[in-house]
Amino acid sequence: MTDDKNNGDNGDRDRASVDEAYEVARIARKFQLTMPEARYLIRRCGNNRTTLEQAARKLSYQSVKPGFRA
Repeated sequence: MTDDKNNGDNGDRDRASVDEAYEVARIARKFQLTMPEARYLIRRCGNNRTTLEQAARKLSYQSVKPGFRA
């Protein structure tokens, strides 16, 4: 395998994985959610990043987050 930058593969950039802590943390940080909330969204919405970010945006704008009580 070479380090040829012209042969880059962005095959799964449009997907998020609940198994990868850095991806869960990225969603949580970007939308000011907790890690459990971000994991919940990935499990509920699937791994499509566009759908996931739309749901995260809605959840982060809600004053009371359903299912998560302090």
